[in-house]
Amino acid sequence: MFPTVAPPRTRIASLAVRARNIVDSGLCRRTTGVPEWLIRSEQHERLAAAPAPMRRATLARYDDSVVVDLLVLSYLRHGTPYRLWADTPGGFAQDVLHGLDAAAAGRELEFFGPQHLRAARRPR
Repeated sequence: MFPTVAPPRTRIASLAVRARNIVDSGLCRRTTGVPEWLIRSEQHERLAAAPAPMRRATLARYDDSVVVDLLVLSYLRHGTPYRLWADTPGGFAQDVLHGLDAAAAGRELEFFGPQHLRAARRPR
């Protein structure tokens, strides 16, 4: 096995990649395709309206499969899995880019793609 140069992704970054792969591969084409989509939609709306520290603590408590479902919903509705961090760039940096130096953070931002970051910052 060959060692990788890239630092490991954070939990949220890894789950966001999984959510993007689910949507981009066509496994889930609409919000009703998300398991327990009514419950997840309500959770997503509550999280989006919650203050950033509460939202981050709640996401940390949730199981990975629940977070992936929420990120899939976000991607389907807003075109980006990062919509929950639209009001907290600092929270995005800590949750998604945590512990990376400036060069590594730049590489990760390139991977996330400018279209996702712009969509996350769009006002409602």
